[in-house]
Amino acid sequence: MIQLQRLNPQIIDEDGFARSGIRSYHEYIVLAKLPQVDGVSDRVLQALQKRVGHAPMAIEHIAQDLNLSKRTLQRRLQQQGASFAQLRDSLRFHHAIKFLIDDHMSVDAVSTALDFSDRTSFTNAFKRWTNLSPSVFRKLFRDYA
Repeated sequence: MIQLQRLNPQIIDEDGFARSGIRSYHEYIVLAKLPQVDGVSDRVLQALQKRVGHAPMAIEHIAQDLNLSKRTLQRRLQQQGASFAQLRDSLRFHHAIKFLIDDHMSVDAVSTALDFSDRTSFTNAFKRWTNLSPSVFRKLFRDYA
């Protein structure tokens, strides 16, 4: 249901040059929009949103916030065709772009705010989402803030 789109290996810009998988800032913003979901998926996103920047975002904590067991939460998400990892990834991607560009946070600070175990884990996830490292992304798009 919710998946971050894979980038095309090459995109041709308005001048006819190939940009190996780099999209425009607007395209990244569209990709990073939070999904429109209902039911327990919506409740999970709301609970995750409340924790961004100051509390752990592990499934155990979210299940506790929703007064559910971890397994019940997983089962209910599965019934909706969603998974906790997908929802958390969507939220993290959304906030990562905001934190890097709008809030000018350091890569380490973003990693911590989004509850990654370390900077490398955040960098790997960000590369999976954008094909760019957080530092390169910031250098390319810092003028959009």
